[in-house]
Amino acid sequence: MAAFKLNRPFVHRLQNQSLTNTNIKSNFNRQLKKSAQPLITATCIASTTLSKYRENTITVDDNRKKIHGPDPMDPDLRSELIRYGEMAQTCYDAFDNDLYSKYCGSCKFHPKTFFHDLGMDSTGYEISSYIYSSNTSNFIPKFFIKSIDTEGPWNPMVNWMGYVAVSNDETAKRLGRRDIAIVWRGTVTKLEWMEDLMNFLKPVSAQKLKSRDPTIKVMAGFLHIYTDKDQSCPYSKFSAREQLLAEVTRLTKIYAQNGEKMSITITGHSLGSALATLSAYDIAESNLDKVGNTEKIPISVISFSGPRVGNTRFKKRVGELGIKVLRVFNIHDTVPNVPGVLFNERTSSLIQSIADWTTFFYSHIGEELGLDHRRSPFVKEKLDFVSMHSLELLLHLLDGYHGKLESKFRLASGRDIALVNKDGDILKQECLIPPNWSQVENKGLRKNQKGEWKLPDQRSIEDHLGPHDVELHLRKLGLA
Repeated sequence: MAAFKLNRPFVHRLQNQSLTNTNIKSNFNRQLKKSAQPLITATCIASTTLSKYRENTITVDDNRKKIHGPDPMDPDLRSELIRYGEMAQTCYDAFDNDLYSKYCGSCKFHPKTFFHDLGMDSTGYEISSYIYSSNTSNFIPKFFIKSIDTEGPWNPMVNWMGYVAVSNDETAKRLGRRDIAIVWRGTVTKLEWMEDLMNFLKPVSAQKLKSRDPTIKVMAGFLHIYTDKDQSCPYSKFSAREQLLAEVTRLTKIYAQNGEKMSITITGHSLGSALATLSAYDIAESNLDKVGNTEKIPISVISFSGPRVGNTRFKKRVGELGIKVLRVFNIHDTVPNVPGVLFNERTSSLIQSIADWTTFFYSHIGEELGLDHRRSPFVKEKLDFVSMHSLELLLHLLDGYHGKLESKFRLASGRDIALVNKDGDILKQECLIPPNWSQVENKGLRKNQKGEWKLPDQRSIEDHLGPHDVELHLRKLGLA
């Protein structure tokens, strides 16, 4: 867990503002005072307590009481969850989804300056590689974003999917191990991707993933996003899976030679959480979590608002591999309830035993932490489908959550609530935060030397490619 500096609580600023309706002001400020009791108001760093009970990973089983029990939620665990959630949010903030951009579908920032460009210098991680995926299948037509300029420099069939980051020396020293973070991007197409991805379950072995059981199946759409490739494009010459496995192999080899302990933490929001679960299974099943003959690298998945991924046999195998999964979601969000609306882990064991052989029985994996947006005094009670699925909203709810039996919503870190409205209309009007306030100046247009307003070219876009030894590592894994 890296060090980060918390923003001054937004509520302190809000209390100094005047509201037009005095009754609203009185009631709202009363709510603010109850919730504005920051438990952490300075720079927050990893604690030895957290390191002891989670061994620097989200050890969900050991912390069930920390999440659901009578004791308040552990503040270090909350900070850790928010940290990885913010890393997942960077994938949305850094993704170029401007249809008028020649680079639509790519990442807007260079890997070396990624966190700096996003104002997250204190994250404590450094990007080691980007991950790309190719749309070469009929399973995923609406998920991919492409530019109006089909003749531009960026391949319209390729999208940036996320990144691999490694804790820097300072953070690794504090943690006592080198953390490899894998962060997957979710959808930016207002959730119509679910219509396209609700196809059927497909054996993971059909796409050449290692599997001891041919009946282990996952959603076909997730599987193809993970494994499709376009060898004519340098960014998708290798599938997202191949890029990831090669990078994990490279990194674990480096740090194993240095004698360092390691952890692998995989996160994502929405569709990204499905890819996080799938890739965690793949890494473990491919034995990439093994160092030497004995030591095993702990793998954790932090899933934000994720859908179901596979069948019960997939769930069982993930558990056997020792992968720890924690699902964080808004209980009013519908995405975590699909696919498998009729047949899922909640149905009777008899029906499960029968339906599990079909192509439409799904099961959630791991521990869950369900949050309720109606408990926040800042958030509108009635939200639309997209707003209830917002990652920024979820991080806000995490900040105010103190345990299942604690009814009061109190901001623990003072995380600015204005972020909730960054890309949505979620906060109450009394907060005086306009909806969708995050905007690029002049929509990215800049005036050139000729006086013309143009979208600038990306510099060194070729530097976004990962290490050139991908094929070498894949050959060692028997994948090339």
